Order: sequence, then structure tokens, then C-alpha cells
Amino acid sequence: MSRHIRHVAMFVAVAAIFALSGCAPYLDVEPLNDEPLAESPTPNPTTATDSIDDERPYDSADPTTWTDRQLVAQTIFKCASVSNIGALSQEVRKGLGGVVLLGGVAPNNLARQITTLVARSGDRVPPLIASDEEGGAVQRLANVIYPLRSAETMGTWTESEVNRTAAKYGKAMKKLGVDMALSPVADLDSPGRFIGSQSRSFSSTPSGAARSAIAWATGLESVGVAPVFKHWPGHGRATDTHYSPGIIPAYGQLKDSDLVPFDRAIAAGFTAVMVGHLQSKGLTERGVPATRSPKALAILRNQIGPDGLIITDALEMEAALVGVNRRSGEVVRASLDAGVDIALICSSPPDIVKRVVSKISPDGLTRDELIAKVVRILAWKTQFGVIG
Repeated sequence: MSRHIRHVAMFVAVAAIFALSGCAPYLDVEPLNDEPLAESPTPNPTTATDSIDDERPYDSADPTTWTDRQLVAQTIFKCASVSNIGALSQEVRKGLGGVVLLGGVAPNNLARQITTLVARSGDRVPPLIASDEEGGAVQRLANVIYPLRSAETMGTWTESEVNRTAAKYGKAMKKLGVDMALSPVADLDSPGRFIGSQSRSFSSTPSGAARSAIAWATGLESVGVAPVFKHWPGHGRATDTHYSPGIIPAYGQLKDSDLVPFDRAIAAGFTAVMVGHLQSKGLTERGVPATRSPKALAILRNQIGPDGLIITDALEMEAALVGVNRRSGEVVRASLDAGVDIALICSSPPDIVKRVVSKISPDGLTRDELIAKVVRILAWKTQFGVIG
């Protein structure tokens, strides 16, 4: 459990209980197929049409007053080119949970653009602004802040130097209006594998990776930027999951190696985790990536506690689409149903929220589960200053 978040989550959760008692670096993806909308279930009293829902007032601090559409929208983070964040303006107005900066060249007036985009939320919950800021090849804000050395290089530094570097960079992120860093990478450097080939790992040893990743996260958090450890349960020995399934060693082998940096980070109080599209015998169901694996996500939830935040890697990646035939609504719904809090999606139909809402049912993704996810998201937004 996060060292600072319990009191915030408890406050939001209590309100909900009373009412109830009555990501990804080098994305090169194709749009997901538009599957026909499933027949909608019998409307919930708080369900409304899109046109009504866009205008319907609600208590932003109490998710039990929200419509199904408002709940689903809050669990979805969408990618935007850092050079064109205004493309998500309409979705922010409708309650989009977060915006993840990807690709392009950041403009000099990015801070003003972020302020304008966030203001589009009006009286709704503002979006959380996140960015891939690992250093080296994966750094979206390099031209408006400054370039960072790669994780591979920083892994040779002392913990205090890594910590100072993260804190200094985090201050600049926060000044721009960026609340969350999709870093550090806690994956191990495995020779010949994708993550290591991009110099994105701090170390090839579990202790080295853990030490540097925790130092990086501590620096970010000290200046009000939320760190996200990735890619659980360890991407180091996988191929590039943008283009092929992510097969990694069995769970028993991961426990003494790839999982160690994540375990130590969680024990240190860092409980925001990005899950990779990775398959591991004994951890995930056969042929199912961790992002859609109830078994794997239950293990992670047990570790991070009820207030921790689980985020998917980008759901257009080929490794995420095993078994769903590129159906956008299904891959998002299945991930949320399996236990993630935030579905990260970068290329999807404009009605992706409506497609997920149509799949809410007592036998699958339920309204109560969505409320619990939104309670967690709101608590994190409160902790890191997105909402007051």
C-alpha cells in the first residue's frame, strides 16, 4: 500500500460504502476492429444516454452517483501525441480518466496546452496527465525539459545520484502539468532481449534493478509526481510485445529473479504498477496475457493492497490481443473485468466507452467493480494534486 494514500482512499471509500448500502513506448499500431455493439442490458437507474450523460450533474467525490458511462470513462487513459494533445479535448470534456503523452515533438507552449486541455473537464473530474519518462530512448519531454541518460547508464550511479536526478526532472514535469511518470522500468536487462537492447533496464541483477528503480521512484514522489513501476511481472526476458506474444519463464523462476524488483518496490510502499502483456506458466492462464489474467492480477492485487493502482500497457500491442481478434471493446472490458484499474488504449473507435458500457453485466464486469476502481483512481488523483 502506498505510504501516503490510505487516508485518502478510506475517505472516498467510506462515502461509496454508505451510498451502496442503499503506456508503452514505441507504439506503431493499427486501429482495432470495430465489433458490433452488444445488446445493452436493462438500464441501471444511473445509466443514461450519451447526450443526457454529457450534461448530467453528479457528485464528483462520490462515484456511486455517476452513470455507468462516467465510471467507464474514468478507468480509461488514452494516448495523445505530445505535439497534438488537443485531439483528446472532446473526450476530456466527457470525463476521460487520463491522457498519456506519446511520440512527436513537445511544443514550447506545452504547459499552456495542458492547462487548456485539463480545463475542458469543466466540473467533472480532471484527467491525470502521464508521460513515458524513463530517460534515454524513452523520454517524451526531452526537448522541453532536457535529455536524461538511459536507465542502463543511471544504473551505474549511486542511489543518491539517481534520486536527485529524478527529483530535479520531476519538478520540471510538475511545472508542465504532468502528474505521473510511466517509470521506472523494473525489468531486468537480459542480453539480446527487447528491453535490454533499448538500454531501458537499470541492471541485469534483481538487487541492482530494485535499488535504482526505488531510488528513481523516491525522487519523483518527493516532488509530487506519481511513479509507476513497469512492466510487471518482468519484461526483461520477453521479445518485443508490440509485435509478438510476450512469453516469459514460469512463475516459479520469476519469483527469484524478475519479480524481485517489483516485490521490493511494493514492500517499500510503491503501489502503482503497469502490467505487461506477458504470459508465464503458473502465473497466467494458458494463452492469456497478464493484463487479462484474473489469476495473475489477483496475485498482484494481494501484494499492492486494496488502494494500489494497476495500469495496463497499451492495449493495441499484438501481445495484448491474443484471443480477442482485435476487438477494441472486448480487450478493454476483459482487462477491467480481470482486475486492472486503468485500461491504456491508444488507437480505438471514438465510442470505445459506449462499447465497454454495453458489456457491463452481473456475470462479468459489474457496476460495483467499476465504482471500486474509480474510488482508487480518485484517491490517487487527490494524492498527487490532480483534484483538491
